[in-house]
Amino acid sequence: MSRLHKFLTNSASRVASESVAFWFILSLSLAVVYSIPALREAFSGEFVVQDDARQHVFWMQRFVDSQLFPKDLMADYFQSVAPAGYTWVYRLMAIVGIEPLLLHKLLPPVLGAIATCYCFGICVELLPIPISGFIGALLLNQTLWMRDDIVAATPVAFVYPLLLAFLYYLLKRNLLGVASAIALIGLFYPQCVFVCSGVLILQLACAIANRYCRGGFHPPFMPSTTVNLNPPPLRV
Repeated sequence: MSRLHKFLTNSASRVASESVAFWFILSLSLAVVYSIPALREAFSGEFVVQDDARQHVFWMQRFVDSQLFPKDLMADYFQSVAPAGYTWVYRLMAIVGIEPLLLHKLLPPVLGAIATCYCFGICVELLPIPISGFIGALLLNQTLWMRDDIVAATPVAFVYPLLLAFLYYLLKRNLLGVASAIALIGLFYPQCVFVCSGVLILQLACAIANRYCRGGFHPPFMPSTTVNLNPPPLRV
């Protein structure tokens, strides 16, 4: 019993790498298990297409046959509003022979797995116990696969792994990772760049406040506690 308690509750800094690997693999297994019903439904018929994909993906069949949808205002509209990175993923896959209507069925498990990896890392950074990463991954996948966002492989589906990547690299103080995540978010779902900007502005405000407080803020109701508002600098 004591060994089991140690296995579940030891911090990531002290626990054996085998324990971290165990919970990480178990978390990835969750992503695979949760994606199976979506894949089964997606491939249940030749003409099955997710609702949102009927708007955001159908026009990409032009990458396969450029003569499709001539003078179609709906196709032209959705092509004009599609983010550049999102469009190029489907275009490149069409070049190698994977049609857009097939790719939109294959992408969700990949996006879910990437999001799960970053979610696990974030949870372990915040609470350095490997099982916390598993619990976070469980809650994430339960939420992801209850919604249509990631299943449709539309632009918003890319927000989940990319935003989690941004938060992970921010916690790790990795400047290159943060910059890359923001750039990719701008290519796939530009609206979310404002969220990332808000987080960075908040960190800057905390750093400025800490400078004025000369090393820390002491709440009157916690006189013996010092809350350091100055996060360590980002590193490349």
